[in-house]
Amino acid sequence: MSGPTVFTEVIQTAAAHAISLEDSARQKGGQSYTTLVILTDGSVSDVNATADALRQVSDAPLSVVIVGIGQADFSGMRFLDDFETSSKRDIAQFVEFNAHKNSCQSLTSATLHEIPDQLVKFFTSKGIMPSSPIQKDDEEIAVEPYIPEEEIDLSHNFGGEDEEIVVSAGGAYVPGNGY
Repeated sequence: MSGPTVFTEVIQTAAAHAISLEDSARQKGGQSYTTLVILTDGSVSDVNATADALRQVSDAPLSVVIVGIGQADFSGMRFLDDFETSSKRDIAQFVEFNAHKNSCQSLTSATLHEIPDQLVKFFTSKGIMPSSPIQKDDEEIAVEPYIPEEEIDLSHNFGGEDEEIVVSAGGAYVPGNGY
């Protein structure tokens, strides 16, 4: 693929969706937080527009993880990582795939590294305490079979909308079950 790499619209759409999910969860006495993962084979075309989009949506219950794949020059995207102003929280994480391609654990750790702090900062900024943990077994996590002719649905169903999965460096922690 070639052409401009533009993330602004997908970031804004994900933020609107995240806000809608959080509002719905809050009405039911729950909580919701969204992580947008963008896989890209090219550096973002308009870094300033992307930075503005991140700044505009930084109050949303959202983390944005951008994974740069391939040999492109990603130097322009590194500043998006840890992009924080005095009045806005950091919601972006940039990871260069090639730096971790030989270690799945390293890639997972680098990709998920900032999400727990971003999540905590969002909820504490809103004066919201975490919900009680819910226990789930690995067998209860549904993964649909891949059918090449169908569109891929990347949503996850963990068995209920009020359940909590805590993700940390190198794995997922399901309260009550451990890693």
